[in-house]
Amino acid sequence: MHRPLLAARLALLLLPSTVWAADDTPLPPQVKADAEAIATELLKVQRTDAGLSCPKAVENARYGLETMLEVGAKNVAGGYMDADRFETLAAPMRELLPQFTVADCEASADGKRDFYQCMSSDYNHVLACAKAHL
Repeated sequence: MHRPLLAARLALLLLPSTVWAADDTPLPPQVKADAEAIATELLKVQRTDAGLSCPKAVENARYGLETMLEVGAKNVAGGYMDADRFETLAAPMRELLPQFTVADCEASADGKRDFYQCMSSDYNHVLACAKAHL
């Protein structure tokens, strides 16, 4: 996928959103603050000293997306997230999964290569690396 298009799709996942219960009832202020604090930390690159390891980077990127999809599906099933909102966010993640490959990593350059290098660290989240490099 062309780099600007990849970045645009991942940007959909990075848009700030208000934390709400599935029925649009605002959550208590402390719950909202905690959720926002967690989201803020996930969007920070934790380690920048990892050397590029394409197998590790692909494993980490795919694992991060798969985990977000699983948690989102559980949140829908538990009534914590609206199914339509989840599908809107999940669609670009599902499209990206098959694009993260060792071959893509090995052929990458510029920001995309930096993304894969960032994902070579087990301490970084896929959204943080995407925000920083794509």
